[in-house]
Amino acid sequence: MDRDDLQRCYLLLGLTPDASLREVETAYRQLSELFDEASLATYSLLDYADRQEKLESLQVAFNTIAQARICLLPQDEPLPVDSDAAPSDPRATPGLHLQQHRERLGLSLQDIADRTKIGRYHLQNIEAQNYEKLPAAVYLRGFVREFARAVNVTEIDNVIEGFIAATRQASDSD
Repeated sequence: MDRDDLQRCYLLLGLTPDASLREVETAYRQLSELFDEASLATYSLLDYADRQEKLESLQVAFNTIAQARICLLPQDEPLPVDSDAAPSDPRATPGLHLQQHRERLGLSLQDIADRTKIGRYHLQNIEAQNYEKLPAAVYLRGFVREFARAVNVTEIDNVIEGFIAATRQASDSD
């Protein structure tokens, strides 16, 4: 991998090479949402092919940066995780809990989507705990279970219960 290629990847995501992995993931996620088919911001500006091309280039940039970071780590060293981020409670913040496990493994949402066959849109809403955008409870249970398995969560039932309880609470407050 060429240093110039890596620099172009950072520029595509609007970042500098000193950005943390969390900043890279956040920039990637925000730009992906901007060019997603459901985005009204770019709906009339780009056709489907242009949108897909942009999403693919963002995915390549993210994967290139993540791979470069992983290759630079010594073999025995764990993947970097923000040290100030305390482990989350799987019942209180189930989406954050899943996100922390995913990031510890160095996986992108697309990696999880490929493994579980769950759409990235649903995975993003699960992690962000966008309760109004989550599917019905019967589907949510299955999605969360597969997501949790893919990121090696041991307390799967607690994560599912956290989502179901929070979803009920969110719908009761509407």
